[in-house]
Amino acid sequence: MRQTRAETAMAVAGDSAQAGAEPEATDAALFDALPLPALRRDSAGRLRGNRLFAALYRTADGLADALDEVRPGETRELRLTARDGRERDLSVRVGGPPWIAILQDVTDQRRTEHGLELATARLEEACRTAKLGYWEYGIQSGALLLDDTALAVLGHGRDRFDAGFDALLDILHPDDRLSFGNMLEGVVGHPVRVYAEYRVRDGEGRTRCVSSSCAPRFDRDGRLTHVFGVLMDSTERAEAAAQLEAAKQRLEEAYRTGHLGYWEYGIHSGDLVWNAEAFDVCGQDPRDFLPTFDNLLGILHPDDRRSFGNMLESVIGNSRRVYVEYRVIDRAGDVRYVSSSCAPRFDLDGRLTHVFGVMLDTTERAQAAEALRAAKTRIEQAYGELQAAQDSLVQTEKMASLGQLVAGVAHEVNGPVGVALTTASHLLSRAEDVRRQFGANALTRSALSGFLEVAQEAGQLLVGNTERIAALVHMFKQVSADQTGDERRTFYLREYTEDVLLSLHTQIGSSGHRVVLTCPEALQLESYPGAFARVLTHLVRNALTHAFRPERSGRIAIDIRAIDDDWIEVVHADDGQGILDGDLPKIYDPFFTTARHAGCVGLGLHIAYNLATQTLGGQLTVRNAPGEGAVFTLRLPRRAPGAE
Repeated sequence: MRQTRAETAMAVAGDSAQAGAEPEATDAALFDALPLPALRRDSAGRLRGNRLFAALYRTADGLADALDEVRPGETRELRLTARDGRERDLSVRVGGPPWIAILQDVTDQRRTEHGLELATARLEEACRTAKLGYWEYGIQSGALLLDDTALAVLGHGRDRFDAGFDALLDILHPDDRLSFGNMLEGVVGHPVRVYAEYRVRDGEGRTRCVSSSCAPRFDRDGRLTHVFGVLMDSTERAEAAAQLEAAKQRLEEAYRTGHLGYWEYGIHSGDLVWNAEAFDVCGQDPRDFLPTFDNLLGILHPDDRRSFGNMLESVIGNSRRVYVEYRVIDRAGDVRYVSSSCAPRFDLDGRLTHVFGVMLDTTERAQAAEALRAAKTRIEQAYGELQAAQDSLVQTEKMASLGQLVAGVAHEVNGPVGVALTTASHLLSRAEDVRRQFGANALTRSALSGFLEVAQEAGQLLVGNTERIAALVHMFKQVSADQTGDERRTFYLREYTEDVLLSLHTQIGSSGHRVVLTCPEALQLESYPGAFARVLTHLVRNALTHAFRPERSGRIAIDIRAIDDDWIEVVHADDGQGILDGDLPKIYDPFFTTARHAGCVGLGLHIAYNLATQTLGGQLTVRNAPGEGAVFTLRLPRRAPGAE
């Protein structure tokens, strides 16, 4: 082994002492020539320094006691003040006999070591904080060294890697072993730092993602001896990246599935970016259409360019999301409707950099909306015409009812009028006979008595039939006024219903069917008698027309009763053939009839239902009675709506 000059000097001094030379006889020149500061004891036991010591340090005072405890062959570190006044760290090695101390200044070395220790501690703390593991692989030895953090990153204990590098390869994901081996070969073959990511299986069999930075390490002769690096658990980052990528793919798939176009406009650069769906939405070919702002303005409908510009200004000026609809002209020259939602995008410093948004082709929806508006207009027009036609038909129906009422009353009046006319003619003829007999003085007592009897009978017949005619005329005036007007009044239901049925006497009598009325005498109704009469008339006529087979006489029962203090119920039932179940839901529909071949319009029950529910404020229902015909139930409030 090589010896330093100080060690050689100490060896020489020792040899001289062994030869019996005294310390005072030691060659002073040799001591002063030592290349390192040194101390020796004089005959009085005091420390004396050589020339180099004297040049570097002020005095050796203070070292005597410390060096007395140091035996030959030992080393002690002490601190001494240099001539420049700075404290210096010294490594003192004592040799002898004769006793001599060689001083070596290790101040810079200790500072370097302290700085290295501090840097190492900081690095270790940073690694612990960042959960960075350290590993080192010996190329010649094959040894694999991992610190505790590296073991935690890999999810295994230290005993798992007793087999060295093969154990690490064993926990690597099969798909990543080749890339990991290529990484090591890259570091060994081309000694440069390499970054790699791979997957491992931890002690519980779960897959972890690891990020590792690897670098070569050389010995003093420049030979590659180790590969070392740091590794970090990047599982969460990898999972987040995978989730982000999956979300991105789902978003792109949503764009494709929903035919949503994406666009982004750089405020400072002026660049406009479109995805593939955006070209489809605007009807452009990406091979010959460059998505720039000017080109976009060029395909916008002229009437929508200003609103589109206002939209961008609103997003930029107010930094808020804006929804806008506009039209574009596709490459075929057709107009397309586009709906777009736009929002601002900011950088990390909060500065607005981009405007981005999505666009959707709403041409079909816009066309459907336009068609719907046109259809609505047509429907409203047709509905108005239908209402006018319905009002006309209702008015016609009213006049027809009045005409039938007139015909019925005329038929009823014709009987008593004929009797009165016959009676009056007979009375006039007998009076003429009596007058002639009286003029010829041939009038006998018996002839006069006979004439008086005839006159009395004729008078009774004339009075009875005249009263009958007056009653019919009064009824006609009342019912006709009710059916042609909508005056509200209080009336007795039995009396009024009998008058209505009397007006229908001709139709009922000619049909061969019977109508039976059951109603209390004193039952009153404060309502619209005209509407009530029309409802009852339509129900009776509907039964006469549809309920009975031609070869059979039928019966219509009208039962009117009070339900409580507020409601009455009119049940109109027939013993006819009933109504088909499929026709029941449509029975009140306008223009629905099963006898259109007989000239029926299909408005009778529709008018009756509207009058019952709207004018009278009641309810009109229909059902088939088991084994019987149809049953119409009219429930009416005792006081019609609008009564104070």
